[in-house]
Amino acid sequence: MEGKSLVSVIVPVHNTAAYLRKCVDSICNQSLKEIEIILVDNLSTDGSAEICDNYLKTDSRVKVLHLQEANASVARNAGIEIASSPYIGFIDSDDYIEPNMYEELLAAIRLYEVDAVYSNFCIEHTDGRTELFEPNSGVAYKRSSRDVVYEMMCDRLNSSCCTKLFNKTLFDSLKFPTHNVYEDRFVLHRWILACGEIVWIDKAFYHYVERNNSICHVISPSRRHHFFLAQFYRLEFIGNCQLFNAEELYQMRNYLVRSCLSTFKEMREFLNDSDAQMFIADMRQHFKKLLVLSKNELDVKCYKRLRKIVHFWPLYYLIHFKMKKKIMSRH
Repeated sequence: MEGKSLVSVIVPVHNTAAYLRKCVDSICNQSLKEIEIILVDNLSTDGSAEICDNYLKTDSRVKVLHLQEANASVARNAGIEIASSPYIGFIDSDDYIEPNMYEELLAAIRLYEVDAVYSNFCIEHTDGRTELFEPNSGVAYKRSSRDVVYEMMCDRLNSSCCTKLFNKTLFDSLKFPTHNVYEDRFVLHRWILACGEIVWIDKAFYHYVERNNSICHVISPSRRHHFFLAQFYRLEFIGNCQLFNAEELYQMRNYLVRSCLSTFKEMREFLNDSDAQMFIADMRQHFKKLLVLSKNELDVKCYKRLRKIVHFWPLYYLIHFKMKKKIMSRH
């Protein structure tokens, strides 16, 4: 590697051979040349591992790790451990980025003297459409971390680590959890709060490539349970946090409770799955913890539904799971 790298880009790789070259090329061709590219293969069986090794031979900025576990969080944490740059970014191996992404993100961090910066993304759909979500003016804004986390808890901002650049020191005491596939939702808000202030660049540097066989599109009782746990963790976090006023807490709490209730409702699609019954029981145990909330802390629908699920489960199960499942199957 020529010179000292300024940004380490960590790419977890698992069976994305059809997309991997476009992803890695978009990093290699960045206008910021002082980058370190860490490809972390985790048990790929489709030739992705060999593609990673080929880049190792052709670009001195590339490092490759081969792990014996298919887990994106484990891969990211392994990349963090060997990263040598003061700043770290993450990219999923089936996505790609604009040529000037890291040059502009790094410039914003230096100009505004912050520890993190985030930008927009666009979605490239399977039907060829590209979807944008912000005006994309290119303007940079300095924001309080508290305000960013509030919007993130209500899913007004994305919870992906991939559209952001972080000071490496943020990972000294907190890394990605390895027990949940929605790992970003457990830690991203905590990294952001540790920054105090953060910069947003209103520009879509990151291209999220939609693919039907992506793990993100797999709907299973396990993934629904994981999402529920991630949202519930956020509920507990805001309950213990002293940063928000009563109205903000009310808005965040109700959004997250509705999200948990909606995810719980989706489990009726898997009633014949033995694991689903175990997950449903665990969700109900989590809901019991919310019964301490008063009518002033939840909207009426959430307040009533929680009590029905906890106290009148046999009847609720019959009406909202068994009977509605039969009705839906007829249409």
